[in-house]
Amino acid sequence: MFEDTLEKIGRMTEEETVRLCEEAFEKLSREPPVLRLNCEKTLVVGDLHGDLESCVNALRLAKLSDAKAVFLGDYVDRGLYQSSVINLLLRMKNDNPDAIFLLRGNHETPSMNFSYGFLNLLARRFGKAYEKVYEAYLKVFSEMPLAGIVNNRVMLVHGGLAEGLQRIEELEKAGKGGVEPEDKRVFETLWNDPSEDVEEYSSNPRGPGIHRFGGKALERFLRNNGLRMMVRSHEPVPQGYRILFNGLLITIFSCRFYGVKPTALELKEEKYLFKSLE
Repeated sequence: MFEDTLEKIGRMTEEETVRLCEEAFEKLSREPPVLRLNCEKTLVVGDLHGDLESCVNALRLAKLSDAKAVFLGDYVDRGLYQSSVINLLLRMKNDNPDAIFLLRGNHETPSMNFSYGFLNLLARRFGKAYEKVYEAYLKVFSEMPLAGIVNNRVMLVHGGLAEGLQRIEELEKAGKGGVEPEDKRVFETLWNDPSEDVEEYSSNPRGPGIHRFGGKALERFLRNNGLRMMVRSHEPVPQGYRILFNGLLITIFSCRFYGVKPTALELKEEKYLFKSLE
């Protein structure tokens, strides 16, 4: 199904890559910071980090089950096929803008790309032209939505609940964050983690400005916004998924390179199924 596309993205030139990004930028810039999706069936895909096999399997699964696909970010850095994953997803987004949705993760930022491999990969591949190519990718990253609301009941994000966030509208007003998000609400949506060891919020060993949020804080946020649950990624979990807070939150992880069983989540109405991407 994707063989022709995979062959093409594996040998894209500088000019072709920039054009791909420019087209994706136009598509993404029309989308709001928080997507409102009405879907009979939704496939939610977690971190990929260059896992091309999981990426292709997820796209095939969404196609076969006639589901809209929402990817939760972290497409690049660390993995073996970073450029192939992001290029494939951008191509699919360009071709199917109402069926493929790409949220932003904390690795869709220059601070992460500098340290975890994507920038070096582009420099090796494109030589002196890498700056132009990377600038095109950064424009794309800066226009990726931060969250999605499925059928007014399920919130999708990469990281988690920002400290003090009460209403979804606050995140919408914050915008998409630019190239390197500085707004607290945007930054923490990309970075925060859930923890059953806290009720409200606490510091997070990931670093300054990042928090852990507890079940009490999440339950209040969901109630205030008429939501049933939150689905996020951001943390490797051995089984590919983890359910917390008595079912109010699911972590889904789709990259096999962490010793994880790569998994996606299928949402249908208010029911869900875990789908293997192996």
